[in-house]
Amino acid sequence: MTDEQAAIHENLIRETPAMRLGLRLRRARLARNLTQGEVAKNLFSVSYVSAVERGQIRPSLGALEKLAERLNVPVTELLGNGDLSGYVDTTPSAAREAAQDRAREEVENRIREAQKLIRQGTSRSVGQAIDLLLRLAGQQLTQRELARLEWLLAQSYYAQGRGEDARRAAQDGLAITDRLGDTDLTERLRFELGNALALLGNPALAQDQYKRNLHAIDQGYMPDIAFQIGVLSNYGNLLWQMGDHEEAHQFLARAVQLSREMLNLERIAEIYWALAQTQANRGNNAEARQYAYKSIAAYEEVANRRLVAGVYQLLGRTYTESGNAAEAVANLRMASEIASAQQDARSFAESQRALSAALLGDRRLDEAASAAEQAVQQAVELDDALQHAESLLMLARVREEQGRKEDAERGFSEAIELLKAHDAGEALGEAYAEFSKFLERRGDSKRAFEMLKAAYSASTPTGAKI
Repeated sequence: MTDEQAAIHENLIRETPAMRLGLRLRRARLARNLTQGEVAKNLFSVSYVSAVERGQIRPSLGALEKLAERLNVPVTELLGNGDLSGYVDTTPSAAREAAQDRAREEVENRIREAQKLIRQGTSRSVGQAIDLLLRLAGQQLTQRELARLEWLLAQSYYAQGRGEDARRAAQDGLAITDRLGDTDLTERLRFELGNALALLGNPALAQDQYKRNLHAIDQGYMPDIAFQIGVLSNYGNLLWQMGDHEEAHQFLARAVQLSREMLNLERIAEIYWALAQTQANRGNNAEARQYAYKSIAAYEEVANRRLVAGVYQLLGRTYTESGNAAEAVANLRMASEIASAQQDARSFAESQRALSAALLGDRRLDEAASAAEQAVQQAVELDDALQHAESLLMLARVREEQGRKEDAERGFSEAIELLKAHDAGEALGEAYAEFSKFLERRGDSKRAFEMLKAAYSASTPTGAKI
């Protein structure tokens, strides 16, 4: 995501009702010269109050009533749209807290800038990140900010091949997170320590760090798929270098399997959003925002890819109708590839049916059958009766052209039964009509006439008979 996109998303997040409510709660607290701990006492955790004030959590009505009671503010005023001028505190303590918030925000911005530079991956950008982080180290930071700074320094030093510096930064960070009890950041620092030790030629010590990472993953403490892939691939590579090729292959195969999951952007978006919620609940608002940005960006990319796949599919169908088989097949294959890459089963089934129709029109019967079979398989996995029926009808058309009349008839019958079971009126009527034409071509006029009557009944709301 570009800086401009990040700014847009941050503005959107700040405009949410939860953010507005959080701002009003904070102003009411400051007006009464209360700390977050005093508001939370015997009711909530401090991290919960902090998360609510920053709009990361929307409190339940019951929680909001308790907060309003503690602050001596009517709930209606907290939920209103007034300017809250009566709640603005101009005391020195409020000014100090506001200044502290601005300082924390500035530190967070600098840390975010360093992360961006590290991700760029060039020698120059990594050097710039190190300079930025070392300047930050001279400021007054919280323990968590210090731990994150050491984590980013460890990454940067490793990227520059400075193993000893990376090791020292990772160990300094771990000393802090052990006191904080932050599992997520601890495991990320442990991973960087493993990388540094491997770079320094200490495979046994590096292996110990990676194993502890794997234990955290297996226990469900680290749901971030990107982190899991990094641990599995680096550990597998280390085992390979140590000569344990069989075990190395197992870990690398797991990394490949997870990498395929990374192609499912919708799944990744869900994971990032869950991580954002988890961090918000812990009061780690900076990390929560970053995961929220990633989630929004992933959902946007899902929508963009679906749009592109839909365009290819529509273009392919127009080429099919105009008789340009080559262009139709090319565009529909592209639509299928995009849908497959993001594991969008519905779009894939639709694209494969359209591809089957294009191939059938070009008399490429075996390829048409394969595409229709894949559409059927995807529809079954979707557990979508309409998709399943449409795919069976497409396959039945191909089977008839292949001369496999009995298979075709079975396909028509199965599709009709599915549509009947789900009361799909118009679609059922069309299926009956197509089956009627098929039976007529086979010389079974009596059954063809019965199917034609069934088609009329299914398509007529009153169930009129002919």
